[in-house]
Amino acid sequence: MDRRKRASTTSTVEHGACAVCGARDARLLVMVELPGGAAATLCGSHALMHSRMAEPSRTVTELRAALCERRSTDRRALGEGDELAERLTAAFTRERRAHERRVG
Repeated sequence: MDRRKRASTTSTVEHGACAVCGARDARLLVMVELPGGAAATLCGSHALMHSRMAEPSRTVTELRAALCERRSTDRRALGEGDELAERLTAAFTRERRAHERRVG
């Protein structure tokens, strides 16, 4: 009688990284079957987005294109602060605080 444990017949899927964002934490990753027959590894956020798509992607390339970063930077100002940020920065700089040291 053979007492060695046999490998289970269920295939184990080795998760690598999210096909869209590259997240590598295995606790976040799931395998998703695409209608074209391919399988893709996705993080939880992109898996949710994929499940809510009106027309699911058939390939990993289509999936990446559909779920990639869609926010444009043309409306966002780069490197500019607002008035509150300027006041907070001025209030906590060393130059201002050096003159207002408490005595005593």
